[in-house]
Amino acid sequence: MEDNFTATKRRDHFIFKKADDFFQGEVDGQGSGIKQPKSISYSDTDQKLADGKLNPACSHGRIFRFNDESLLLVQFLRPRVWRIRFDPHNTEPSHFSDYNTQVHPAKYTTTDLIDTLDKSEDLKWQVDLIEDDQYYILQSVVQRTPSGPPEKELQLWISRNPFQIIAVRVLKSLAPAEARPIPQTCETDVVDALDLPHSEGVRPAVIWKTKERGLLYGTHSAILCLEKSITADYMGFGEQGGKNLFKKKTYMNYFNFDNMKYQNVYGVGPLDDREPLYHSEPYWIEVDAQPGYQTQIGTFIDNYSQICVDIGMKDPTQLRVATRFNSFQGIFVAGDSIQEVIQLYTSIVGKPKLKPRYVLGYHQGCYGYDTQDMVLDAVQRYRNCGFPLDGMHIDVDMQDDYRTFTIDRRQGHFPNPEWMFSELRRLGVKCSTNITPYINSVPSESYTTLNEGLQNEYFLKEERELDQSTPGAREQRYLQYSTSNVGFTNPNTDKPDYWDGDNYNFADNFNKGGPFHGGVYYGWKNGHPGHYPNLNNKAVRYWWGKQYEALFEAGLDFVWQDMTSPCIAEQYGDMKSLPFRLLLDSDGWCGDPKAAEKKKAIEIWSLYSYNLHKATYHGLNHLHQKNKQEKNPKLEWRENRRNFIIGRGSFAGSHRYAGLWTGDNSSTWEFLRISVAQVLALGLSGVTISGADVGGFEFIDAEKNYPNPELIIRWYGAYSLLPWFRNHYTRYREWIDGPNKGKMRKDGKWFQEPYAYQLHYEQHKDQFQGREGEIYRAVLPTCRYLIRLRYSLMQLLYDAMFENMINGLPIARAMPITDALDRSLFSNDNRRFTSSQYMVRNDLLVAPCLVGDDKRKKKSRKVYLPYPDSWYPLNLRPDDPLGVPLGPAASGGQRIEYDCRISDDERQIPFSTPMYVREGAIIPKVQVRDYVADPSTTPQNANPITIHIYPGKENTYDMYLDDGISRDSAPKKSHVEAAVISTPTNPPPDECKQAAYGEAHNFEGLADAKANDKYTKVQIKQKTTKRLSDKEDGGTYIRRLIAKAPWNEFRTEASKYIGTDYKFVFWHRGGTNLDSIKVSVERTNLNYEINRGVKATIVNVPISDVHTESGIEIVLEFDGDF
Repeated sequence: MEDNFTATKRRDHFIFKKADDFFQGEVDGQGSGIKQPKSISYSDTDQKLADGKLNPACSHGRIFRFNDESLLLVQFLRPRVWRIRFDPHNTEPSHFSDYNTQVHPAKYTTTDLIDTLDKSEDLKWQVDLIEDDQYYILQSVVQRTPSGPPEKELQLWISRNPFQIIAVRVLKSLAPAEARPIPQTCETDVVDALDLPHSEGVRPAVIWKTKERGLLYGTHSAILCLEKSITADYMGFGEQGGKNLFKKKTYMNYFNFDNMKYQNVYGVGPLDDREPLYHSEPYWIEVDAQPGYQTQIGTFIDNYSQICVDIGMKDPTQLRVATRFNSFQGIFVAGDSIQEVIQLYTSIVGKPKLKPRYVLGYHQGCYGYDTQDMVLDAVQRYRNCGFPLDGMHIDVDMQDDYRTFTIDRRQGHFPNPEWMFSELRRLGVKCSTNITPYINSVPSESYTTLNEGLQNEYFLKEERELDQSTPGAREQRYLQYSTSNVGFTNPNTDKPDYWDGDNYNFADNFNKGGPFHGGVYYGWKNGHPGHYPNLNNKAVRYWWGKQYEALFEAGLDFVWQDMTSPCIAEQYGDMKSLPFRLLLDSDGWCGDPKAAEKKKAIEIWSLYSYNLHKATYHGLNHLHQKNKQEKNPKLEWRENRRNFIIGRGSFAGSHRYAGLWTGDNSSTWEFLRISVAQVLALGLSGVTISGADVGGFEFIDAEKNYPNPELIIRWYGAYSLLPWFRNHYTRYREWIDGPNKGKMRKDGKWFQEPYAYQLHYEQHKDQFQGREGEIYRAVLPTCRYLIRLRYSLMQLLYDAMFENMINGLPIARAMPITDALDRSLFSNDNRRFTSSQYMVRNDLLVAPCLVGDDKRKKKSRKVYLPYPDSWYPLNLRPDDPLGVPLGPAASGGQRIEYDCRISDDERQIPFSTPMYVREGAIIPKVQVRDYVADPSTTPQNANPITIHIYPGKENTYDMYLDDGISRDSAPKKSHVEAAVISTPTNPPPDECKQAAYGEAHNFEGLADAKANDKYTKVQIKQKTTKRLSDKEDGGTYIRRLIAKAPWNEFRTEASKYIGTDYKFVFWHRGGTNLDSIKVSVERTNLNYEINRGVKATIVNVPISDVHTESGIEIVLEFDGDF
């Protein structure tokens, strides 16, 4: 029931407001008070500080003054990246500082960031200002060579009256989708005789602009209005839900929120774009705005408060983006391609550090594994049925009565965690546990984290900036959303229904400066009150990082960061988190001496979770040290070990510290449907590791005991080659001991592990007949097959993860990244394919079925094959040393009906998830093992790499070899210039020495502190030519493969991990005359066989011959049909 105080709360400006309410009311509503400057001017005086020196913020930009005396800073961060900064409270030019937000990689100032990136890219450039009667023109000018003329890169035309910003640069025309015929001879006179005169179409063009008078602002908010091209589409938007990768017409909200089942604010569910979710990544790419030309624009809004977006809702020609508090910072990235935009953007926000290889394995988690016997039993059951497993995630069940950083060592719980972790490592399994930024406040002499926090005042304080209309404790109310319903809690009277209650007196402690009192509530009376570390303080972050010591000494290997916003019982704060007006330290601007100033929680809403991940990351990296002078003998072995965090939500830039899982979903087809698009959208912003809880975390009432077996199979198919794969669910449990022994402790599912479906079926066969029984029987073999396939392609996944550290490209890629020439990918007709299919690196296409049989008329799904290449059905099998013969090639640009029906027939299982390989693909494959090799686990025999070479067009593949766990294997020197972004339509030059636009030549100032180049890079290139014969429809193919190692610093250990030989498998088309095959090699001994059963030529080569700068060359000549 609402009262006068809830009505006052609704009127408070410092609350969450839905984007549609914000735009319709505060911006477009009558009497909104929104200001809209008309004209702009420039003065040299505004560029200087009070002491007369140039404001460093103006070194690559300028400050402009609006007609109402408000100020605007426009600056370049890179020659093709510009930033617009506006703050309604900046009344003096000196208010624009050179400091950066924490989003940027460890550089305190913009000047530092630019200088570091300039050195890494070996780039010299400047920004010039040219004044005209109508325009101020800021242009970036690049000095590409010491003796060459400077080249204009990008211009920002700033109209004086009416105010408008227009971005202009020279655009190149898109290459034709179909390659022209080229002569097969190298004779110069033939080539010259056929050479046609041509020039690449280029023209200066407008690539981006604001609306006229496109900046609006209120007392606290700022809104930028951008011109929206009629042909433009927008893709990305981070974690935000919705059924499509592209957004056309919608509102969106960025506001970290514990939004279980994605339905709290609007009540629609996961298919609604508008819902604010756990993680804020306000970044998107405008594509196809200039059809026929190479131009894409990335947009990132750097603001920790609430961000509202209006995509064509009020005006179909307009995109509006608003920050509700603090300064508006919009960063805009211009690239020729989506790949280039990703590379440039991730150079600004930072690329992630190299993660352990085991992260790419299969993981199991459960809220309900509440004894060490249950944990070990689950792992052993996976092992017994030949199901690989690398990670086990133990929830808060392991804690001593919800005390973070503790273990419940009572008999029947986790009495010997050291032995448990050791036994799991023996089985190859690495463990994480759930760590929340909550400290149980129930007094305990043994709980050192609580006692140290209280003693040193490390917790958030009960200090608020009050609304003068509600100045006392009695008037306080907290805003909540539940399935679109707005409600309020009263902290004076409302308390969570804890078993032990909560006797905290809110009025007595209100705004008195003591520790802020909150708490976690897990339902069914479970949870306790508690305090929250002040993670916006550097000293507290250091202390927080040290708290992991005991867990890691016991044997923990990585961290599961949960409840990150922080999540708080709704009786203690707004929207299940902190009270909006609670005052927090604000260190959002790195190095800023004013960082200690307090801000209301809602003004820096996502900063807390960002600092949580940062504190944990740095803490884990220093656990091997007791202090600066002394090492920890129990953890010294971890000094060079890569650490990993899987976190639930934060802000852009947190990918440098952690992977991301997308929050508390449920076991529905809708959640499966959006989860692929979520991962692809996050990948566009450089997020390496992301994914949903496979199978769904929460149960649904219709299928409460366990998820639909068909849904489980389809989820495993969808995630078979996505970067993060964790089956995670909530399980029904009863009290193990105590006065409630035998009664329900928490509700949940019975099971969700694939092996459990088989056990359930065998125990209840009479209940499952016909087709239903077949699906139950198919769960274990199909899921096992898909996970074993994943492990057989582990080198492919790892190469993509390693490459991500260099160029920012994701592991799983949306098709518009890899197939830029196929413009149909932007069409409405193909949106269902761009949102549901993905590429692993460049050449392996996965097209999972995301709907149930009851929603499909056929047992097949349509698969779209990108134009213009040809595609082969994937012929690799996880446990077959070679594979099956290559099937007929299918032309790109068409939709294929693919029989992906679920079956327990082993012959059909490989086809349950459609997969295709691009012509010319190079795919490494390894033997399937129970777990990824790791020096801390039971040793494994060497796992040789088989490299599969597919017929067709020219292609290059870069493979990265290291031990998969050491930090010093990361690159730091200039040899990374060889890491070219190569695509099938744009292969790199032969020597592959030219870095992509904006790519680092070295990592000085950007690399892991322990990076030391201890890796080997193997570069494999295939080129095919053909020579006609006198026979009709026939001729000779020449397939030439070069494999070499331009960098080889893993040489002494390589054989330990991959053996002594590479096996190159050259697959042949059906029309190949196997009897005509001739094989020759250079710089190695000839050792080959022709396998007629699978139609492949197999060449074995010592790795020592490949791992040289010149490498080896293999040439195949054979007759075949053209």
